[in-house]
Amino acid sequence: MTDFDFSALYGSKYLCINIFNIHMSITIFISRFLLGRHKLAINAYQKSQILNDDADWETHYNMGLCYLYMKDLTKAKEHMNLSLQARVSHEAFQVLAQIALTRDSIQEAISVYEKAVKIFPEHADLMSHLGVLYMKSGKDAISFSKLSTALAFDPNNCKAIVATASMMQTHEDYDYALGKYKVATQSIPDSSSLWNNIGMCYFGKKKYVAAISCLKRANYLSAFDWKILHNLGLVHLHMQQYASAFQFLTAAINLKPDQSHNFMLLAIAISHLDDVEHARQAYEQALKLNKLNATTDSFKLYLNYAVSLFNHKLYSESHLKLLEASKIFERYAAKAEEDEMDLYNKVKTSLQLMGYKFPESVESTENILSASLVEENSQTMLVVYENPSTTQHEVRKKSSKKKPTETSQCEESPDAV
Repeated sequence: MTDFDFSALYGSKYLCINIFNIHMSITIFISRFLLGRHKLAINAYQKSQILNDDADWETHYNMGLCYLYMKDLTKAKEHMNLSLQARVSHEAFQVLAQIALTRDSIQEAISVYEKAVKIFPEHADLMSHLGVLYMKSGKDAISFSKLSTALAFDPNNCKAIVATASMMQTHEDYDYALGKYKVATQSIPDSSSLWNNIGMCYFGKKKYVAAISCLKRANYLSAFDWKILHNLGLVHLHMQQYASAFQFLTAAINLKPDQSHNFMLLAIAISHLDDVEHARQAYEQALKLNKLNATTDSFKLYLNYAVSLFNHKLYSESHLKLLEASKIFERYAAKAEEDEMDLYNKVKTSLQLMGYKFPESVESTENILSASLVEENSQTMLVVYENPSTTQHEVRKKSSKKKPTETSQCEESPDAV
């Protein structure tokens, strides 16, 4: 038995002798709360309320915490509001915001923090939490303003520092972000999200060895974070270490099997390991998942698929996948990167020289695609059926000088803040 167990046990025995001792009831509550016995803790607090009609703010606050841990959000919110009526405290506001976030209501949480900062305008933690929520909702200008205010009141506020650095990293200001992360490492040296973001900063600066070093430290601190494993796979792809990329991406897929982007990256890695059949399975799985939950740009997915098939001299299938990419080319071209457009045009030109047709309009693309599918179905007699593979993991890579290969993009973790 722990000291808390003895405290709760002998406190209960004491109450049998003196049932009107309010302080002992509170002591029993604290012991049970720290032991994680929240229902028993609530019973102890309810007894203290019977003995003391004027329940203070702390009583309702602690009962609200117990209900929160018991997932009874309605009663938790009720007691937090009662706590605020007895005494306005920033702790109660923070728990109310936490309740709102548990219900996936970011706007409600923002509203709670806005009320809190009006009462506590110089509270850095409240301001930093508000800035992070604005950043998650896509309002970067307001977020930066709130985070700057938090840092003005507390220059060493870790949450505000990391959030600001993460925002600058998103805008590719890697040097500024690294400077902020360096300050944060002095306070939270064991944060996996922090080391993950540092690694992706080095990745953005094309310092791949330093990126892998930081990401492996992040992986050591949080071995079951699929985003860190995904980023390790991505960096190894850029270093053309396809076997290592395959291992990390497979681990990421085992932890998060519903992300189409992981399967696309895995398909590229397998493609470069000269296993076209398993690469095809991974691409098909990526397409299937992307229809259910679009986590990957469809143009990039079809482009990578087409390039992988082209590199293995499967020109007819590559033509079909590039036709699919052409259907969404017009609306994607405005935001496409230069290397992606070059790769698309190279493959398209190569296939055109072989006699494959690419129409100018989307309607013509659909007509040619239908004709190609009919032609492909007429040749199914030549297909050799094989046993289905149990491996369904694949990856992608950037272009090479010898032949067109897959595109690649940096995936940074949003969990740094």
